[in-house]
Amino acid sequence: MDGLNRAALVSDAHFFQTPQGLLAGTLLLMLFWFVLKLADRIPNPSVVLLIRALRRPLVFGFGVALYAGWLFGLLANKMVILTDVEVTKAMASLVLFVIGRAVSIAGLKILHSSSFDHWLQKEIDDDRDRSMMIALLDRLYVIVVFLITFAAIMIAIGVSATAVGAVLGGAGIGIGFGTQQISQNFLSGLMLFFNRPFGVGDWIQVSTFEGTVERIGWYHTRIRTFDRRPLFIPNSLFATTPIENPGRMYNRRIKVELGLRYEDLDRIAEVTSKVKAMLKSHAAIDQRQTMLVNFNQWDSSSINLLVYTFTKTTVWSEWLDVQQDVFLQIAAIVKEAGADFAFPSTTLYPGTNFNANQPFLAPPPAGDESSPSPGAPN
Repeated sequence: MDGLNRAALVSDAHFFQTPQGLLAGTLLLMLFWFVLKLADRIPNPSVVLLIRALRRPLVFGFGVALYAGWLFGLLANKMVILTDVEVTKAMASLVLFVIGRAVSIAGLKILHSSSFDHWLQKEIDDDRDRSMMIALLDRLYVIVVFLITFAAIMIAIGVSATAVGAVLGGAGIGIGFGTQQISQNFLSGLMLFFNRPFGVGDWIQVSTFEGTVERIGWYHTRIRTFDRRPLFIPNSLFATTPIENPGRMYNRRIKVELGLRYEDLDRIAEVTSKVKAMLKSHAAIDQRQTMLVNFNQWDSSSINLLVYTFTKTTVWSEWLDVQQDVFLQIAAIVKEAGADFAFPSTTLYPGTNFNANQPFLAPPPAGDESSPSPGAPN
């Protein structure tokens, strides 16, 4: 039965190697082109864009397969080593390649179409996560179509399906062992997508690296450090290292210890109450978060006041403006209370037997012969 099917296939393919078959194939290609041109009148713009993307590769690819088969047929009549079966295999391989290419183009057009993006918005709200999802599906789709096309071409040229499956499986195992590091990075890249600890545009800190994510690739992730240098981090690092994502924090913290003088000890309660009242009335401070203003430490040169609160904004420049305003208002409160900020200082206290009117006599230098040694005769 398989022999009969192959014989029928060879007979059908042999027809297109004749002048009559070449003419018929050319007419069919022209009709196919005309039908695809008429598809421009379809009211659905997405379908029109898809057909326009497929029109040129399909017609051109089938044309190449048709005329290449005709040329191979001419050569088969003059060359003993080139048979009709081999010509048929070559034509089938070309046709499968064209179909695989068309399927790849069609799938990519659909993945990057506005309709698919609109559908994906129902599942993924964040624009950056949605872009990552489309990029992942894009790459997986291309790989799957390539493997299926490759397997189909191998079967078309006469390789058994069992052998093709064994070759692909063995190749996968061999590549997995030979490219273990690459496989780890690839799988870690998938983990980054499904877990989504960060996205493109996020500010992250991993180990000693810190910067803004620009691209999450198959093998590595590219970040831009704060000195504007590109940094490429292998994806496998993210699987074993904690990832800090300050870009997704809900608030920014203001934490500072203010040192007041020891002589301001009786004013510390007034200062703390006024600073806390100021923070509670500040429009840029998040009142739902922890707020602490307390005298918390006896230092060597100061008594320290802890100010601990959170801003509503997470933007660094805006946070700096809010922190500056808070600091200036705290300074005004301290001055208004008659207190002042301390600085490192040393206080000397005179001894009990100290006489300010007695001149200070420095001891003679060591080894001075003019000074009599203890016990020496006068």
